[in-house]
Amino acid sequence: MPKAPVIEALAPRPGQTIADVGAGLGWLSWPLAEAVGPSGHVWAIDPSAEAVQALSEKALTHGVSQLQAVRAFAEAIPLPGDDVDGVVWHTVALHMGDRVRAMAETMRILKPGGFWVAVDWKIVPTPFGPPLHRRVSAEVLEKEALTTGFRLVRRFEPGPVTWGLIFQKD
Repeated sequence: MPKAPVIEALAPRPGQTIADVGAGLGWLSWPLAEAVGPSGHVWAIDPSAEAVQALSEKALTHGVSQLQAVRAFAEAIPLPGDDVDGVVWHTVALHMGDRVRAMAETMRILKPGGFWVAVDWKIVPTPFGPPLHRRVSAEVLEKEALTTGFRLVRRFEPGPVTWGLIFQKD
């Protein structure tokens, strides 16, 4: 799966604060940390203690102080309100216990005017990825996000097997 279209959709700039929700081992956290630079901050949020530990150790080893891994679920992010400029969810919607609550948390931590980029699997047969019945359509996620108070900015296609949506907090 291509990273560049996702990073471009979020458009991180030096000095910004970004939350990578469902960061895992930092597939997107690393390029985001590079984009925000030493004056910025990337919160890599993941419920896996092992992923958080591995990412924390790697950031420490490589001297990437702007990247901080935090163990948390998307439904209860331990950041203050109106704290981040951007949030990314990459292929994590199907793993969330309460997606609407996670959206409300995303809304809470975003600064007014901040962007949320959601990318997930298309519901089409693919040789890899989660089972079709577990995937979440762009239409379903968009409807949930709009009821949470987000405004849809645009739809995009980050890769051949994924859809993307960009929302803004007004």
